[in-house]
This record gives sequence, C-alpha cells and structure tokens, in this order.
Amino acid sequence: MRKIFLLLISSFYLIGCKSQKTDIEKQIDLAGIYFVKDTSEKLEINPDGNYILYNPKGNDHYETEKCVYASKGKWKLLSNDVFEITSEDYQVKQKGFEYELKKENKYSQDSLYINVEFPNDFHPVKLNFYFNNSNNKSIHTESTVIKLLKSKYLLPKSTYSINRNHITFSLDANISGTNLYNGRILFEVFEEDVDTEKTNYLTITLPNFDLCFYEFEPYNQEIIFIKNTKELFWKGYVWNKLHN
Repeated sequence: MRKIFLLLISSFYLIGCKSQKTDIEKQIDLAGIYFVKDTSEKLEINPDGNYILYNPKGNDHYETEKCVYASKGKWKLLSNDVFEITSEDYQVKQKGFEYELKKENKYSQDSLYINVEFPNDFHPVKLNFYFNNSNNKSIHTESTVIKLLKSKYLLPKSTYSINRNHITFSLDANISGTNLYNGRILFEVFEEDVDTEKTNYLTITLPNFDLCFYEFEPYNQEIIFIKNTKELFWKGYVWNKLHN
C-alpha cells in the first residue's frame, strides 16, 4: 500500500514538472520576430521575457532622430492563445523625465520668469504650470519663455515665514492635425517648492526630452492573440513570424 502511495506521489510530481516544462517550451516556441505583410513593422518577442516594437523604416523623422524602436518592455504568456505586453515606462522612470532646475534672482522682483529648454528645436507640446495646486492659478502655453506677475499667481509674501510656492510642471503632447498617434498625451515632469522671494527666474532643462522619448508607445497589459505557432493577431493585423 505504501509503495502504491509513493508511486502516486511520484506520478503527480512528474506531471507537475512536465506541465512546467511545457509552459517554458511554449514561451520558447513563441519567441521570434514578427512582421505585418507589406509593411516594415516588426515585433521582436525574446525568450527572456522582453519585447521590442521596432519603428517602421522610411519615416524621415525617425531616421533623423535614430529612433530604432517605438516601444519596449516585458511580455508574459497568459494562456495557450494569449499573451500580454507592458512597456518599460510602467516599470521604471525613463530618462526623458529627467530635468535640471536652475534658480536665479534677476530682473523685476514683481514677476516670476520661467525658461524651458529642450535638447533641440523639436517640442510640439503645451506647457502646464500649476501654482499651489490651484486650477485657478495656472497657465497653459506653447511658449518656452514665460513671464508671470507674482501677485496674480503666487502666494503673498508673509513677514514671518518663507515665501514658498508649490509649482507643478507638466507637458501635453500637441497632436492637432495628427491622423494616428500612439504615444503619450501627458508628461508629468515635477512638483517643487520654490522660495519665490529668493528666486524669481527658473530655468528648466529637459536634456533627454527628444523625439524618441516623445513618441514612445506605452502599453499596459496589452493583449496580443496567438493564432498559431507562426502567426499573431494584434492591432487589427496578422503578424507573421520570420523564418530563420
């Protein structure tokens, strides 16, 4: 009886190992490079759980900026016929959000000056500044050089405290006239407390806010269907596996 019991345990253990091995094999089988027929779109599924969605060739602005990929991140098998992808921006803070804030005191003391510097002339964005978390004390503009009256937007000076104002800065993608846009709309850059008596001139530098970062495509648990070992279905298209 004990021998039969041990045999049953061994059988269940082997079945479990076989099932786990099958899942790994499925992941390896799925790995490869897929493309949409008659296009240069490519999706690379790596066996280590990473994916890369490459930019189509022939788009001048991509070639100028050398944006090799449109998106990259992690993928996970959900079932025999479905897997999901989640882009890196949901896992780590991308370099495009990095900023430098230089604080100076010059020109008229009645005003707050803000200068935003991008890495090049490309910045199809709207700049949003909120002061002390108030929608009524905010400005939305496409200009990168801004002059504001302190009395209109900032807290009044107090005799017994530091004149600290909370400033929130974000960017909106300007997609007017765009037929198809898969990138992000909102870029939340920072929230900072600034002593606007000691500082009235802010220079915000975004050293990595380039076109590649701007047009990065975010995906959060995006579902991709597995038709068979050689075909995927995503975004309304069949993606065929390249043969080695």
